[in-house]
Amino acid sequence: MKRQDTHTGFATVDFLIVAVIVLILATYAFTAIMHAKQSHTLAGAAQQFAGYLERARSDSMRRRATDVRQMAEVTILNAQFYSVRLDEDGDGALDVPRVLNLQDQQLTVEGPYPRTFIFDRYGKSIDNGGNALQATSVVFTNRSGKSVVKISDDG
Repeated sequence: MKRQDTHTGFATVDFLIVAVIVLILATYAFTAIMHAKQSHTLAGAAQQFAGYLERARSDSMRRRATDVRQMAEVTILNAQFYSVRLDEDGDGALDVPRVLNLQDQQLTVEGPYPRTFIFDRYGKSIDNGGNALQATSVVFTNRSGKSVVKISDDG
């Protein structure tokens, strides 16, 4: 009678196959998490920008600003910086502009540059000459895609 040897446990090849499968799954999970983080960052930056636009609109309406130099504004300076000028301390005069940096978040804003959104006492978007502006949009981008903020007279 012949005796058969039976081996139990994993062979080296079995271990390598399992290790490769685990590495593939880990790589996929890491990529998915990074994409989700970038999408979240993009949406957050667009929401923050929209919030500043609404604050500027409300500020000009609250102060009933009639002179363009005293109207709250948001200015896109270039692809990675924008500024916000409001009366944050409530003294009736606009404060020094706050400059926000998108560079650390690896985000960009599409041009043209510079682009300023000024709001009159009625909450309408106007240009430096006091002329009404048509509804427009601002596009934020990163590796995960685009996020659009639409700017109109009704908020």
